[in-house]
Amino acid sequence: GKVSRKGGAFIEGILEHLPSLLALTIPSVNSFRRVGKGCWTGHNVSWNTEDKEAALRVCLDTETREATNVELKLSDPAANIYLELAAVLSAGLNGIVNSLKLRPSSDEAENHTPLPTSFAESLECLRSDYFLQSVMGDELFTNYIAVRSAEEKFDCESTIESELVRAYNKA
Repeated sequence: GKVSRKGGAFIEGILEHLPSLLALTIPSVNSFRRVGKGCWTGHNVSWNTEDKEAALRVCLDTETREATNVELKLSDPAANIYLELAAVLSAGLNGIVNSLKLRPSSDEAENHTPLPTSFAESLECLRSDYFLQSVMGDELFTNYIAVRSAEEKFDCESTIESELVRAYNKA
């Protein structure tokens, strides 16, 4: 299935901001425990057709084999869905506005930029992404970084066992 020029620009816009987007789409220390090679989530900035290991998977119609949609594998229920969708759609639309050319698929390219391996690393990427900062606005951006950084600091010192105890005690 071939991706249209406009579809490719949209995908490239997302890929261009993907390391930063992770701070919005998988926004917790625990979220990053489910990400990595062999987890069917993607572990580098890449796309492919019908590849469950690619961060962005282009899905094909089973009958026509035409590209029908794109699946962002790195999303989590901990995300604010409105903020996540606004950021992802804005990144994709920015790709269209700037007529970005889609990079080769993960099958065709050898070297891929690795994705952040921790929530702290994704927050650092977001801090330096001026496009996403402009999408969020200064007040939301500043407050989001402050709150999520405090959560990350607390959560990175926790074990899975202590998280389970804390969750059990809240119930």
